[in-house]
Amino acid sequence: MSSKESQPDTSSLTGSNEPNTDANSKTPSNSASVSFWSRYRLPILSGLLVGTSYIPFPPWALFFCLVPLFLFWLRAPSKKVAFFGGWITQFILNLIGFHWIAYTASEFGHFPWWGGVLTLLGFAAIAHLHYPIAGWLTHIAMKRFKLSPMATFLFMAFAFCLCDRLYPMIFPWHLGYPWLWANLPGAQFADVIGFEGLNYITIFVNMLIAIAVNEGLLIRENPSRTRAIKFAAVGVAIVVIVNLLGLGRANFWKETDAELNVIAVQGNIGNFEKFMVEERADFRVPVLEKYLRLTREALDKHPEAQLAIWPETAYPTFLNKEYLQEPLQRRLRDFLVETKTPLMAGAYSRQFGTRKVYNGLFYLNAAGLLGETPYHKSILLVFGETFPLSEYIPYMDKFFPDQGGFERGGGPTVMNLKLDGKNTGEVAIGPQICYEGLYPWFSASLARQGAEVIANVTNDSWFWRPFEPNQHLYMTFARAVEFRRPLFRSTNTGITTAILASGEVLQKSPIGEEWTGLFKIPYRKNPPHTFYERAGHLWPWALLVFLVLVIAGDRLILSRIKLLSGRG
Repeated sequence: MSSKESQPDTSSLTGSNEPNTDANSKTPSNSASVSFWSRYRLPILSGLLVGTSYIPFPPWALFFCLVPLFLFWLRAPSKKVAFFGGWITQFILNLIGFHWIAYTASEFGHFPWWGGVLTLLGFAAIAHLHYPIAGWLTHIAMKRFKLSPMATFLFMAFAFCLCDRLYPMIFPWHLGYPWLWANLPGAQFADVIGFEGLNYITIFVNMLIAIAVNEGLLIRENPSRTRAIKFAAVGVAIVVIVNLLGLGRANFWKETDAELNVIAVQGNIGNFEKFMVEERADFRVPVLEKYLRLTREALDKHPEAQLAIWPETAYPTFLNKEYLQEPLQRRLRDFLVETKTPLMAGAYSRQFGTRKVYNGLFYLNAAGLLGETPYHKSILLVFGETFPLSEYIPYMDKFFPDQGGFERGGGPTVMNLKLDGKNTGEVAIGPQICYEGLYPWFSASLARQGAEVIANVTNDSWFWRPFEPNQHLYMTFARAVEFRRPLFRSTNTGITTAILASGEVLQKSPIGEEWTGLFKIPYRKNPPHTFYERAGHLWPWALLVFLVLVIAGDRLILSRIKLLSGRG
């Protein structure tokens, strides 16, 4: 960093909260007379930039959206102000990017409209507190260790990355996913560093741009402007290099030795219909008949299909073997025998002899029999499938009967399917239900267990459109690139689609319509494991080491400067 004497006055750019006692002012700028906007305009700006750069928006401000917040943290007069500035940023971006929470609370949680709004405000207030925590930690480190401005920027970037990685989120998201949404070549590099690695690179580039602005990038008459331009150029160079590293990486994964032909069925069952199915048995028949009709029409068009897949809870009741003689299951079994096509179907699952109910994914062979133990969803949606602390506090289901009562499954499990219908073959499929696909560790476990293809069943009808369906889709797609396993996805209302191990996206269904499609999915038998699968879990430790090195390195440099100045 240039010396204090040579630095330009950038208070107008950084939102400095230091006292301003010019001749025309009787009170300092951090007094009660200073407006909220004057003090927190930079965190507000960052919230707007981040919120409007995330899926489904074009990522127009991806590489400078955090710059205002970083500059604010550098000059925040106290840790309280630094914390509140970060809180403002996350509150605003939550309102923009995740406004659909209000709709979800009403549709999925059965809250009244005002309860949905309150839920959104509560979510926005605490969902991503890693923002203010990172600012708070930065201010403490800056004061306690007397960090230089350069070290402060480095510390805040690595602290932000670490907090982003460790803070528990209901919907884990970050700034790495827009790389895939924008189809940037660098997204292909995720099999090495993961999309969380791309997130850290994005944050680091934001830090470099913040340094450039702090050095006076936007001030023409400034002796440090050349230095500022160099920092900005390094940030641009990093983005270019990562994209160059991604070029051509998909070619290796285009070489395959097997193919799976899957019929995906999108029933477009409305939320009211699903509710009535849960309440009244006679509503289940038309729901099943709708899926049978759509599946038959698709098989007539595509007789080469080896497997059909229905979305999450498409089969409107229990599908366990104990219910084989139920009329609805007999109807389904007759259909599978007639069409000679195996089926994967989302359905309810009950542990026989107990009251435990699971959100399950079943496989039925061409004879209409259960060919595998059903998979039970293990990452449950809060306020929809489970209530917070309900596993530890008795009678929570009595107080909140509409908040779901599903049991938690045993974790990632691979299904080794023998496709014994018209086209024989075997394939190891890793099942995911809904937002289990958002967690890299979950898919990494499937890959380690030998999954060759990933199957995701989802019902996004509770989440409005178009924000959540696109966010959910591309955050799930990321697992296919990170672990280089093709992924096919069946949803109730959209978006139903598939992505290959090379990152190529196949046809997409429309949202809010009945739809069927055939996905021809080439894949590898016994595919190799990616570097990210083997080493991705080390990211938190690497970030922690970087933080320690920043503090130790800065103190060493400062001590040497003092020593040399003393000798002089």
